[in-house]
Amino acid sequence: ANYFCREDWEMWLEKMLQAKEETGITFYQSHPLFRPGAIRSYDDPSQEKYFWDMYFRGLDITARSGAKWAVVHPSNDPTTTDLKTQLEVNHRQFDKVVDYAAKLGIGVAFENMVEPPAGGEKPHRFSSYPEELLELEASYNCDHVKLCWDFGHGNTAVPDRHADAIRMLGDKLVCVHIDDNLGKRDDHFVPFRGNIPWAEVMPVLKEIHFPGVLDLELGLYGKMPNDLKDEACRFTCSIAKKLQALAEG
Repeated sequence: ANYFCREDWEMWLEKMLQAKEETGITFYQSHPLFRPGAIRSYDDPSQEKYFWDMYFRGLDITARSGAKWAVVHPSNDPTTTDLKTQLEVNHRQFDKVVDYAAKLGIGVAFENMVEPPAGGEKPHRFSSYPEELLELEASYNCDHVKLCWDFGHGNTAVPDRHADAIRMLGDKLVCVHIDDNLGKRDDHFVPFRGNIPWAEVMPVLKEIHFPGVLDLELGLYGKMPNDLKDEACRFTCSIAKKLQALAEG
């Protein structure tokens, strides 16, 4: 269960903040909850209210943790590819989120999403392409709305132009999610297990003066025995250091 969705969530937040103080770590970005698939609202009013209550709680926690950005999954209308309609759908969903985040002194970073396989049953997913992300960011035209690039998601949509996508996002890019796959599913592999060309891509972050952190978003443990988890964590840290070295040139 998510401790921050419980009635005693503030106690768990205080424990987290205490651990943050004791270890000297800092938080740069968060990831509030999101709806599964193409759902834009829940039929049950109580479920819809709970969703938004927890969403805004997530923004409160982001601000209290000292993080700068909350990464948000854009909404999507699967019945259309019309850009104007998709932007309207997102503004109806997220204008209140953007306004509330601004009052808290944090920003919202819209994330690129997974593109369904070509020729499959699912239609194109709005925001899977960098061009669409830029249109969404431009529609807000404010300093506290920027962008997040998820490399795994990008590998399902633009596998042959990761570097170009990052250059295209440029100074609008403030967050990244680092994970790998083979271009067909959002597997959240550790980097170098899939086919993303990390040695080619990471130096571009330095090229655009990326201001953020290398945030690894991995499905690491699975059914791994507890006595192996520390070792897996250390291995992942070595991978992160390798990526950092590539990014720094």
